[in-house]
Amino acid sequence: MTVNPLVLIAILLTTFTCRAERLFIGILEADSIQSIHYGAAAFSRISDLPLVQEQVQARLAQALLLPAYAGIAASETLKIVQSVDSDAPPAPDNPANVAIIPLTDDGTMIRQAFAAAYARHKSQDAFTLYEAPSDTNRAPCVAVAVADRHLFTSVSRPALTWAWQNRSKFLEAPAQSLPGTFRILVNPQRMADLTGARSAQAARIIDLGRLLRACEALSFSFTLEGAALAVTLRATAKQGSALDALLASWRVPSEPLWHAVPDNAFFMSLGAADRPDLWTPFLGAQRHRLLVPTSGRLPPPAVTGDRLDYVAPTRDGKGLCWVQLLPVKDPAAARAAIRMLADAGCTNAVTFSRLRRRQAGATAIETYTVTLQPPQMAQADKTPADPSLGHILLSLLLKRAVLECAVHNGHCVTVIGPEGAIDEHLPPETFAARPLPLNRRIGGQDPALTPDLSFGGFLCAADLVRHTVTIMPEIKPEQARLLPRGGDGATFGIVHNGRTLTASLRVQSNEIAALQRLNREGRAVLQEVFFQIFANQMMDSKRPAAQ
Repeated sequence: MTVNPLVLIAILLTTFTCRAERLFIGILEADSIQSIHYGAAAFSRISDLPLVQEQVQARLAQALLLPAYAGIAASETLKIVQSVDSDAPPAPDNPANVAIIPLTDDGTMIRQAFAAAYARHKSQDAFTLYEAPSDTNRAPCVAVAVADRHLFTSVSRPALTWAWQNRSKFLEAPAQSLPGTFRILVNPQRMADLTGARSAQAARIIDLGRLLRACEALSFSFTLEGAALAVTLRATAKQGSALDALLASWRVPSEPLWHAVPDNAFFMSLGAADRPDLWTPFLGAQRHRLLVPTSGRLPPPAVTGDRLDYVAPTRDGKGLCWVQLLPVKDPAAARAAIRMLADAGCTNAVTFSRLRRRQAGATAIETYTVTLQPPQMAQADKTPADPSLGHILLSLLLKRAVLECAVHNGHCVTVIGPEGAIDEHLPPETFAARPLPLNRRIGGQDPALTPDLSFGGFLCAADLVRHTVTIMPEIKPEQARLLPRGGDGATFGIVHNGRTLTASLRVQSNEIAALQRLNREGRAVLQEVFFQIFANQMMDSKRPAAQ
């Protein structure tokens, strides 16, 4: 039986809030220990990542604290609960886990295994404390209890006491509805508190703490299987919150846009939101203007709210371009916004300068140069900051690129790439129908999603890296042949129903294997490419500025 996460978290929190000394953080659930091992083994083999299976087994052993699997029901549901003592400082045992492991007997066999693995043990109430392990790789002290053919284990006696007092709630809690090898239900408020320091590092891009605190319920899952690795998240927004308003503005994109992406695209993203500005409360200050060149110039009433982005090679195969299509309701306003791009000044380290205007039939195309400004100067000595690797790579890709904009057949089209690339990406009056568009493929492959996606896309990372390297002028044909072909890529999608959203990222195992081969077989080529990039960057930095 499955249950809505709201019902489950309400059951758990109702019990736990009455005990102020420990706070519930989350609960992990798996179909069985056996399914974890089988899934990790299949994924590890096909993805060419043998260490994954070893790491999963090591982490599982660390969480379960078992000296052996004698008397363990390896095919039944496993649960691990995490709690924290809010009055105590963070420590190796705070937060602490309690594993709830199904048994095949009354606990006799596993107790014998513990007694054989630990030199000392003593009983206190319903608990048994095992100490002085013969194997120093084991936990030095493990607290154990048995109830209703389930074994409770933890390195923290207070955490085990808390879980034991609430054991009926854990044992009787219905299964989580989210599919996955590992299913995790968390308290979003406690999660926001515990990730405060880490989320501060990403605050320039997204305010993770604010996003978590806007959630009423939050669960996610990890799936390890032979075909793919999947990460799925399900969140329910608090009623009346900024997240609630944002979800209310989402809708299913126009169906023809799913058919608009060329077959040779490396990346694609499509979504629809009537109020994109509702993202603002959750975004940091770092918003790259290249992602939406018309941002701040194109009035919201002039567009439908649908947005399609894709990255594809140029027709001759020697270049790369980023294409964005925005269906418009007011073509005149869109044309006016395009003409004003050069007047926006430097926004987030990017400057557009008018280059020329030309005609492609009846369509006017505006062309701008793209200048990526150096990192901000340090306030103390006014010396330029060291450029990041991302800044260097982006500078290299934009060295021969321009921004081309046009309004054509009801769409505002922007293309960043070689001059003239926009001609091959101007949309037709109607897009040719495809037998299996991406939204239906994602809905069919991912059990957590349906074809009614609010957002969806794909990324073929290995093929994109291979193409990017091969188009660099310094790369020789014999070097390019060393780079292996990619796999089936990764897909992502988001569906929402009222205040609840479900987001899922699914990476095919053969894509991960392709990236492994790219790193292994093409490492010498990649090292040569990066050496040339940094050499060119150093030469540019030493070149005297024009007077």
